Amino acid sequence: MEKRALLAIALSVAVMAVWQVWFAPPVPVPPDSQVPAASTPSIDPAGEAAPSRVETADVPAAGSSEGIPAESEEVASAERVEASAEEEFRTRTENHDLRLSNKGGRILWWRLPAYTKNEDIPVDVIPAYATRFDAFPLQVEVPGDPELTRRLAEALHVHRVEEVRDPEVGGAAGPGQRVSFSWSDGQGIEVEKSVWVPERGYITRFQVHVTRHGRPLDATLVVASGLGGDEGNGDQSTRQIWNVEGRAVWLVGGGIERTKASDFEGPVLPGPVEWAGLESTYFAAIALPDDASRSGAPRVVYEPRQATGVTDEEHHLVTASIRLADGRADQRVFVGPKDYGMLASLGHELDLVIDFSSFPLIHAITKYLFLGLVWINSYVGNYGWSIIIMTFLVRFAFFPITYRSMITMRKTSKKMAKVQPKVKSIQERYRKLKKSVETQQKMNQEIMALYKKEGVNPMASVGGCLPLLLQMPIFIAFYNLLSVTIEVRQAPFIGWIEDLSQRDPYYITPILMGASWILQQAMTSSAIPDPMQRRMMMIMPVIFTFMMMNMPSGLVLYWLTSNILGMAQQQLINRKADAQTATPARAPEGERKARRAEEAAGSAAVEAGKEPETRRADNG
Repeated sequence: MEKRALLAIALSVAVMAVWQVWFAPPVPVPPDSQVPAASTPSIDPAGEAAPSRVETADVPAAGSSEGIPAESEEVASAERVEASAEEEFRTRTENHDLRLSNKGGRILWWRLPAYTKNEDIPVDVIPAYATRFDAFPLQVEVPGDPELTRRLAEALHVHRVEEVRDPEVGGAAGPGQRVSFSWSDGQGIEVEKSVWVPERGYITRFQVHVTRHGRPLDATLVVASGLGGDEGNGDQSTRQIWNVEGRAVWLVGGGIERTKASDFEGPVLPGPVEWAGLESTYFAAIALPDDASRSGAPRVVYEPRQATGVTDEEHHLVTASIRLADGRADQRVFVGPKDYGMLASLGHELDLVIDFSSFPLIHAITKYLFLGLVWINSYVGNYGWSIIIMTFLVRFAFFPITYRSMITMRKTSKKMAKVQPKVKSIQERYRKLKKSVETQQKMNQEIMALYKKEGVNPMASVGGCLPLLLQMPIFIAFYNLLSVTIEVRQAPFIGWIEDLSQRDPYYITPILMGASWILQQAMTSSAIPDPMQRRMMMIMPVIFTFMMMNMPSGLVLYWLTSNILGMAQQQLINRKADAQTATPARAPEGERKARRAEEAAGSAAVEAGKEPETRRADNG
């Protein structure tokens, strides 16, 4: 056993010796040139130690859409760029007044000095309650990564404000102010963004470049946040029902789309659009296609926001952001009033952002009525008098139709008054009989036979409503243009009427409108024999007077002027109708004798035919 053990040990040693000689690799000895030296920080000219560059593997953060690079790939991170303290500042041009903050590199307010609200405060297109949602223009966000989005919103950017005079510098379209922001966390995230504000005009330019370890970062840039403009324009009790704020609007396929902020349930990407943005009643922030750079349609995404903290009033807010292509964006954005002439001159059917109506017919009537009103005002210089002149033209255009229908109604009313005793006689006779469907039908047939015999068309009186029905689209069009056109906003008339787009503060014009309408109805209904119908005609002006109390004073002015002109027309129509139903003009003696002979023969024949009928009616 001992010999066997010794033999096994000897064989094992021999095998190990042979393996070491033939198979085992030699142990490498690194040369002196490969021994790393201790790194030392470089010194900048000011004598301070510059931070050393650290090479790291590119590991995307949570929610990033970037792929993970190979282990051998290493990208140098940028140096840390950050301001030492939070700072707010302003930049102003002729048409814009912006307050910005280096915290998040965002725009806190965006005022339009040329437009004011109550107490001459400039309009701010960023609503005051946007602070509750912590969402502002020029804010960079990373979809799917709320932590990085929060860091970017709290980062203290280094900012720079510069005057731009060269139209070709940085894509600017002319003189103005450029505010630039820079930030880097020193760990791979870099942000460069700017907003160019024109000296004149309302087309701005947003530019941004966001990277992670030198690669484009999938992010978005907020260009509009819950657009406002007229909040606080008077107390809440006088706010008009047509006011809108923060509504999404975009043009796609030649049609306009609008969605209220409260209707959004999640992020919405409209798809390929011509333009898109947010609007209020009188103002808009719209991302425009850039024809010069051929960047095509803007890639806009709408996102509803949740308020931070508890508030006393519920608000819905939606932001409009542009999606970055390859981590970059160079986007033209219109931020300004819905001035028709200005918007139409910009092309791309941008004038459709003015909400004349969603119905094509009403939209067309409102648009051309508005263009006519603007044309008249270019000569008159007062929109109140322009409305009066426009009302006169509308009445003049409808006069032929009004004249014929009212003449017909007047004649019919007179004939109905003459035949009314015979109708009552028939009704009294059938009232004594047992009520049934058959007797009711017989009574109606007998009354209609009487109407036919006397040459009366009972439906002709309905034609009197035709002028009112034809004016209703004009009425709606006036309502629309006075409600949504910034040209009429804050336009004064005379005395107490300082804004034709707001209600009459003392209700003088609605009361005058109601009184004039009652007087006109009295002139119209004087020949109507039915008392119930006359009462109904008198109730309508009273109802409309209360309805018009809170309508735009310009609309009430239109209706009041229309009533006054209507009374003059009614007076003319009444005289004409009475003349036509009276004895005709004297004809030559021979014709008059022949006509009297014919009338006498006809009357005798009619009386002969009526006697049996009359006796049967009297015997009941």
